[in-house]
Amino acid sequence: MKSKIKQLIYFALCTSAVMMLAAWPGLEAKAQRNALLTPQLESVAAGGSTPNWIDFRQDTKVNPITIFTDLKAGFQLSENDQMNLLKTEKDQIGYNHYRYQQYYKNHKVLYGEYIVHQQADGFVKSANGRLITGLNLGSNASIGQEQALASALRFMKAKKYLWQNPAMESELKRQEGNEKATYYPKGELVYAPNNQKETYLAEDYRLTWNFKIYTDDKEVPAKTIFIDAATGDVIHSNDISMTCSNGTGTSAFNGSVTVRTLLSGNYTSHNDCQATDIFVYNCNGGGAVNTLYTDGDNAWGATSQQSAVQCQYGAERTYNYYISEHSRASWNGTSGDMIAYNNANAGQNNACWGCTGNSAIFYAGNTSASTDDWNSLDIVGHEFTHGVTQVAAGLVYQNESGALNESYSDIFGEMVESWSVGNCDFLVGADRGAIRSLSNPNAFNDPDTYLGTNWFTGTGDNGGVHTNSGVQNFWFYLLSNGGSGTNDLGKSYNVTAITRFKARDIAYRALNLYETSSTKYIDARAATLHAAFDLYGACSVEIQAVGDAWHAVGVESQSAQYVNDVCGAVATGDFKQAISQLTGNSCGTGNTINTGASVTYYAARDRVILYPGFKAPAGSRFIAYLEPCSSTMYKGNGADHVTMSDAERGIKTPIVPISKQSPVVENTNAANEISISPNPFKSNFTLTINSKEEQKGRVAIFNSIGIKMQEKASINISKGFNKISFDGSALPEGVYMVEITMGDTKTVRKIMKM
Repeated sequence: MKSKIKQLIYFALCTSAVMMLAAWPGLEAKAQRNALLTPQLESVAAGGSTPNWIDFRQDTKVNPITIFTDLKAGFQLSENDQMNLLKTEKDQIGYNHYRYQQYYKNHKVLYGEYIVHQQADGFVKSANGRLITGLNLGSNASIGQEQALASALRFMKAKKYLWQNPAMESELKRQEGNEKATYYPKGELVYAPNNQKETYLAEDYRLTWNFKIYTDDKEVPAKTIFIDAATGDVIHSNDISMTCSNGTGTSAFNGSVTVRTLLSGNYTSHNDCQATDIFVYNCNGGGAVNTLYTDGDNAWGATSQQSAVQCQYGAERTYNYYISEHSRASWNGTSGDMIAYNNANAGQNNACWGCTGNSAIFYAGNTSASTDDWNSLDIVGHEFTHGVTQVAAGLVYQNESGALNESYSDIFGEMVESWSVGNCDFLVGADRGAIRSLSNPNAFNDPDTYLGTNWFTGTGDNGGVHTNSGVQNFWFYLLSNGGSGTNDLGKSYNVTAITRFKARDIAYRALNLYETSSTKYIDARAATLHAAFDLYGACSVEIQAVGDAWHAVGVESQSAQYVNDVCGAVATGDFKQAISQLTGNSCGTGNTINTGASVTYYAARDRVILYPGFKAPAGSRFIAYLEPCSSTMYKGNGADHVTMSDAERGIKTPIVPISKQSPVVENTNAANEISISPNPFKSNFTLTINSKEEQKGRVAIFNSIGIKMQEKASINISKGFNKISFDGSALPEGVYMVEITMGDTKTVRKIMKM
């Protein structure tokens, strides 16, 4: 058995002990370090953390309000940088989420966003986002706002704009309850990159005038424009309009339904029965207008009214889905009006969010039939979800972030349909002719694998936002329904189904609480893993399925995305992210592992494979620490991975159980504060317990495979601070778990012997 273990060690899920692999035993152990983090962040971050995704160690105390002043040097923020708290949101399981926006010399920095996540017990669990560090720019514009706007309008070349449409101006004033509201663009000075490469380098940033320009020209979409404040040139632009791709087909929709209307002379397509008003306007095959549909007896049975009823029904069901399943009041979360312009410009597009401000347009098809209009349940849900995404994460509508934006709309459009009719076909727009598939994206020439077949790499369609959405769409399908096979990269996969109901909760939590405007596929992977951890725990089937589904669609851990070959001179920082694969037989015997390399792996998130022939170079040591709920696996003579039994791993005593919600704490008594110092330790360490009452206690120390090494039973714990000293000089170097039992509560802390 030992020879097999040496051939291949495969880290995945799920036991309850911390495992350690030493590929070069006998050398001095090194504390874990991550070269990608600054020393100050290294002192508080758990292994595997990166500047964009930080998990904080259990023994740290981070203040979510002062984090960017307390750790300013760690985040590499200068005296000219400020982190402004935009909002704080408390979720259904008691977490608080603090969303920050970066400012430099009092001007907003585009894509500079960070979110801090605090557990219900006050522990700051993690933080993620992106900061643009190293900026060295002036703060004064050389050209004025009007000159910059003139440049933006020359770039747009629209025949007409919404502020030139009196009806739309009037409607905006009504929506916002402000007589001064207007679509006329108001400029804002912001720092923005001069390209759309998604590299976010400080040297690419410029001081710019930013305008949102809404057009009344069906040939020119609404855009956000960035004008260089020194030269007047357009250097950056994003589409505001978020549209579906074209498709064809006709079918019946939902038959007889109930809709809510407002009696104002006649009954009108205005639902004011809840805090959110829902308006459906009749465009009569043309542009957006403010004319409601009307009916004399509230029995909307005429053939000519079917499209209006369908759109009204879809908007209402979308509102009801979000308020019922996610406690979200309308697209903006604050009961904002849901505005739908129906039967617009025949044959022009499918549907659009943002073409007329914060509203949706549903276009007529190529025929006069109402069943040819683009307003089926899932398409209406799709468009209003663009509004949800706009407020929740602000995913920029280009390249990978735009593909995720489209995918979330596809996903929740299907969930609106599923919630309304009881089943899910995983086809976008199937009622009137499908245009995309979540279960088989390839059927519509969309990719089901990251960078795989059909992956779009051009500049059209805002960098392939509709095409490349297929990757997350397929991820969601596999997570919901399960599946096995081999992806376009030649990787086999097997995903356990967790149901679409759990999958949607994970996806919504990731979108709403963990993602930012520049989130890419690798970030979406991390966001959904964090969301699954929050909802179902580190040892759950759900978190394993999330990781397996991302593996299935080719989105791996950070190093798998960015390190193509681990042989030769591997950058320490890249290596320490999370190793996807090490092939010793092709690397030979040298330069595979850096001296002192050490890395922490997390359940369901990371895996490492050591093939026959793997050998670390002389003078180096490779140590891999697994957080609780991971397991060691080996590969036999065949191709299948086989889980090792407890006996095969040498576990002779029961493993300490770990809680569903935390990888290290089973039942934390919030009244008792527990800390260990020093950690790591060399010979001795002290356990400090601040107890709120007198009680009996017990402390046991387990090694990395669950064997009890020391125990202090029947400890008298007094009210206040208690210090308990341990002599660890005889313990071998490695990772240990300290189990503290007080009354009916049990707490587990991890320590390391150097």
